Amino acid sequence: MEGEGGESRREKRVEVAREVLERYNAIKDVMPERRGDLIGFERDKFYVALSEEEVYELSPLAYYVWALCSGDLTVEEIAHQISEGADVDINMVIEPLLIVLEELKKAGLVVY
Repeated sequence: MEGEGGESRREKRVEVAREVLERYNAIKDVMPERRGDLIGFERDKFYVALSEEEVYELSPLAYYVWALCSGDLTVEEIAHQISEGADVDINMVIEPLLIVLEELKKAGLVVY
């Protein structure tokens, strides 16, 4: 598919806002580690429990990010893996990844 100026969608670079890039650069070398256990799923909802009383419903994207947080991959490696798997420019992945990681961290589902 051709974009403006004859560039393919894959070749066209996407710019990331400075504030987003600063947040990414601050954590790109950390290795987030997931907490909790997958206890089930239905359609596009994934259920992860920290305890019997604390269960979270995750979207497919949030679950995918949570599953990649093994403690062995850096945030940068996770971003590249998502980018390659979805066949999109890495700059399109950074902001959604940061949002998901921040929400997972707030919920206690990942630590870093």
